[in-house]
Amino acid sequence: MKPWRGEGSIPKSNNFDTAKGYVLFDVLFALFLFSLGFGVLFELTVEALSESRRATTLMEGANLAQATMDHLAAHKWRDNIADRNCIPGGAIEGTDGKFRWIICSEWHDTPQLLKVSVEVIWTERGNPYQYKLESLYAVE
Repeated sequence: MKPWRGEGSIPKSNNFDTAKGYVLFDVLFALFLFSLGFGVLFELTVEALSESRRATTLMEGANLAQATMDHLAAHKWRDNIADRNCIPGGAIEGTDGKFRWIICSEWHDTPQLLKVSVEVIWTERGNPYQYKLESLYAVE
């Protein structure tokens, strides 16, 4: 084949047919990479939503424990003990929706201090979770 010098017609090359195959391969490879990236992003989104749901439930449990402790602290401790809302040396249990709570109390080292703990327990996707809040209160 003679080198082309701008005269006459352009010589034909057989490279055009093989270039078609490479373009198709490049497009398929690009689609594969795109779908792989999209799959990873989808999985990350699902995990983020799951963690968000778990964090929301933990916050609900913490709020329930704090509300229970605030309810007890709003009354005199002698009244709480008399009404059996809090039993020193014992435990009181109850439920609130999907949460189960336990109030435990015991006298601390000095007789005027009452150690009160509120534990909130729940199950999410077969896994048990808990949140425990403890405080010392002066009993007059």
